[in-house]
Amino acid sequence: MKEKIGILGLGRMGSTAARLLLANGQKVFAVDRPSTRWLLDAGGKLVDSPRALGETTNILLVLLAREEDVEQAIFGSQGLAEVGKKDLIVADMGTFGVSLKERIYDALTPCGATVLDTPISGTPDAMKTKRAVIMASGDENACEIIRPVLEVLASKCQYVGPFGHGIKLKFVLNAMVTNHVLVTAEALNIGIASGLEPQQIIDAVTSSVATSTQFELRAPIMAERKWQPAPAPASLVEKDTRYIVEHAEALGAAAPVSRLTRDYYAKVAEMGLLEEELSIIYEALQTDNTRKV
Repeated sequence: MKEKIGILGLGRMGSTAARLLLANGQKVFAVDRPSTRWLLDAGGKLVDSPRALGETTNILLVLLAREEDVEQAIFGSQGLAEVGKKDLIVADMGTFGVSLKERIYDALTPCGATVLDTPISGTPDAMKTKRAVIMASGDENACEIIRPVLEVLASKCQYVGPFGHGIKLKFVLNAMVTNHVLVTAEALNIGIASGLEPQQIIDAVTSSVATSTQFELRAPIMAERKWQPAPAPASLVEKDTRYIVEHAEALGAAAPVSRLTRDYYAKVAEMGLLEEELSIIYEALQTDNTRKV
């Protein structure tokens, strides 16, 4: 049976999710906005508000990118928190701090909804090529009910435990990714400053135990300083680095590398380069060089 699936947030990730679900034959609904009218031509349907979206559908994927959007769509007038529907499963797929995730849970659960924390790790391109990963947490039965929907978006959809474990696990993954990108930029920066050719560095590292997936993906981009096209812009990870450090601080857990990564992506933001490929952190690092290479 095809589900009525709502998508709250048709940005990069949400739009990709909508197109994949429509191609799979699902009925897809979203909130009517000037930026969402394309959904009608694609075969989807639009409703007036987040509240109407919750009342119309039985599975609702939340793919909002900004905290202010969450405040309006969930807690605002005609927001999702005003829905009273016992058979609604809400899967929050965004990356936000644990406290905001818990606020969403606390607001929607008394209304009768089953709220899950199901962050997705990967870019829109990763979703299209089945390389994205979803970490499902919360009510295990509800996670199983929506698994067929989530697996349209990611071939790996693992249940990871109680509500909140999904976002905590994503923080671990994103800390590894973003910290490795900074280490790649640092290693390349030192090598080039030493007089080595960028390709010489890349060849040596990728054939050794020092290599990493992020080095192999992003060292060539950094070497060429080719920041476009940007299927994975820095804007996707900049806020994540802040959430990771905030979470570590709340736990009292040491996170020296993540703090440094956060600070350099903050510099990327100050430079106005967040829409460039996330390898752009190399340029932020370059600004600290005392001698130009």
